Order: sequence, then structure tokens, then C-alpha cells
Amino acid sequence: MSSLTAVSEHIDYVFLLFIRVSGLLISSPVFGRKNVPHIYKIGFCLILTIVFVMILPEPASYPVYRHLFEYALVCLKELLFGVAMGFVLTTMFNVIMTAGAIMDYQIGYSMASIYDPQDNTQTPVTGSLFNIMLLISFFLMDGHLKLIEILYRTVKEVPVGAVVAAPDIMWAAVETMSTAFVLSVMVAMPVLAAGIVLEIALGTLIKTVPQMNMFVVGIPVKIIVGLIMLIFSVTIFADFSKGIFAKAFDYIEIMFSFLSGTA
Repeated sequence: MSSLTAVSEHIDYVFLLFIRVSGLLISSPVFGRKNVPHIYKIGFCLILTIVFVMILPEPASYPVYRHLFEYALVCLKELLFGVAMGFVLTTMFNVIMTAGAIMDYQIGYSMASIYDPQDNTQTPVTGSLFNIMLLISFFLMDGHLKLIEILYRTVKEVPVGAVVAAPDIMWAAVETMSTAFVLSVMVAMPVLAAGIVLEIALGTLIKTVPQMNMFVVGIPVKIIVGLIMLIFSVTIFADFSKGIFAKAFDYIEIMFSFLSGTA
């Protein structure tokens, strides 16, 4: 569209586009963080909507709705369109929280949690640390630009108001969650493997020297070994995060294909 006349003449169309943009951005753990004021998030979605209106070609015909209930259903479909793709990114970011919970349990930090305003829950210390690192890596790798590019493609390839959902979309969501769990175990594997080996070694040592106090020796050793492996994990985490983002964008593309009816 060459001008902003569509904003005044086709406000229903622009509002549907705004709902789709808001569904993806506000439901994502990057743009939709709870510690960001709502007015800023809404303003950013509105600006991005106006940019899409200006750069996209004007549709051959605007959708027409017979009554308000039909328009409300289309609004709901547009919202779910954006939320479904935001769900994928949220699931992949939760990989780190799950991995942090596994590592904290293995090291002995499972009782030490901090408050996370994003999820309004107590989160593991290690998970919070890795989550900050993952968020920084996301911006360093231009993940935010990639996300906006995907959003632009959805608007360009799936006309506003023409969203469909394939019946197999639930299988895509299940596959996303199963892959996220596998990735979380892979992130925690150095600490987890070291903890298992240490448990075997301490069990053998206790059987050999029954006089040894397991609580006096075992707990400090587990903490020290766990922290050492955690430091090694941090050094390779930047490279591993590339794989997490690659998986996230791959599954967003899959979810997009199901929602656009091309799957």
C-alpha cells in the first residue's frame, strides 16, 4: 500500500493485521517480557503494523464480513496464528530453564531459586543465568530481525483474514515440546554425566571405607565438581545456542506451513 489511507478506510483490515503481529510478538519471550511496560509493547506492535501496511502491496479485494460475530471469529484466528508461532519460541527458550533445573538438582542448588517476573514463578539459579546468556545470544545473532522477517513473510504469504489450521498442527506442537526436552537434556548433560560418575565413585568409596561420612565428604565434592562442569558448559553454550535458535526457527516455519494450509 502506498499510503496510510487504508488505516482510515479499512480499519477492520488493519486491526486484523495488528492482532496477528501482537499475537506473535507479545507471546514471545523476547518482545513480550513482562518487565516491559504494556504501552511500549502495544506501541511497537502498532508501529510494525503501520510499516507492513505501507510496504505490502494492496490486496486485490478486502475481506467482507456479514456480521460482528464472524469478524470476531476471524480476529480469534489471527490471534491464534501469532500465538502458535510465539509458542514455539517460548518452548525453545524454556529449554534452558529445564536444563537449569536438572543441573541445579544434580549440583545441590535445587532449593535455591529466584523469582522470575517473566513467568511469575520461582526459577532455578542456573537456568536464570543461562536464560540471560541465551537472550543476549539471540540479539547478537540477529534473531530478533529473523523473527520480524518471518512475521513479514506470514503477512505476505497468508492474506489477512484467510488463516486456516491443518488438523495435524497438534502433532507439530508435540514434536516441538519433545525436541525441546531432548535439547534441555543435552545442555545439562556435562553436569548430569559428571554427577552420575561421581555418585558411582562415592558409592564405591563408601563401600571401601565405611567409616567415611557421606554427608561430610559427598556434598562438598558434588558441588565443586558440578561447578567445574558448569563453567565448562558456559564456555561452549554460545555455540550450542545457535543450534537452539536453528531448531526454533525451523519449527516456526513448520508451524507456519500448518497454519497457512501448505503443509
